[in-house]
Amino acid sequence: MKRFFVLIITLLNFTCLFAEGAKELFDKANKYYQKGDYKKAADQYNSILKGGYESAEVYYNLGNCYYKMDSIPTAILNYERAKRLNPEDEDIDFNLKMANLKTVDKIEPLPQVFLKNWWADLANLYSSNLWGMATIAALVVASLFGILFFVAGSVALKKLLFTLASVFVIGSIFLLTLGNTRNTIEKHHNTAIIIKPSVYVKSSPNEKSSDLFILHEGTKVSKLDELGRWEKIRTASGNEGWITSDFIEVI
Repeated sequence: MKRFFVLIITLLNFTCLFAEGAKELFDKANKYYQKGDYKKAADQYNSILKGGYESAEVYYNLGNCYYKMDSIPTAILNYERAKRLNPEDEDIDFNLKMANLKTVDKIEPLPQVFLKNWWADLANLYSSNLWGMATIAALVVASLFGILFFVAGSVALKKLLFTLASVFVIGSIFLLTLGNTRNTIEKHHNTAIIIKPSVYVKSSPNEKSSDLFILHEGTKVSKLDELGRWEKIRTASGNEGWITSDFIEVI
């Protein structure tokens, strides 16, 4: 047991030191950015990410560095990664839109089902952790009403407590479902950015297959399938085809 507590304390100390190290690099990167040295700032932000720490703020600032250096596809990639972690941030959304204005491909997305969009927007209001905490809170309240139900004296009070407990149980299921949706968005990296100047999308995973259409750097695509070094992708407009993995970087 003593060794277990020593291990826990060691891990906590390591976590604190790691957080302090990341903050030191973050502050240093911000100073480089303020001085206009975007290359050094980007190097510091990338060091934070390579160290295993990621946040919407780091990706957002890194995106700003690449935008200032006119590396638009890499800027978009990092803005998208920031948006994945914090989808409701207006600054991220605005800068992403500004960067997309500089891309060649202007793809009109297919219309989405209203209910699907509404559910995704609702799930994106908070992180999966917050949805999980809300679910636990709802279950605790439901449990309290359940306990009071068994000790209540009158029939009318029992009916009220049973109704309230049922409402909070149903609410916890609703919150849990939202949390699962948000967790899927956070964990499943099935979108990517074209990072090379241009690429011909093929009809099949073969260099000799026919060209279907061309995409340019900064365009966002969905990954559908993979075969060796080939990736089957789909654009927002619904066009599909195959490209090699070296042309994209996963969000």
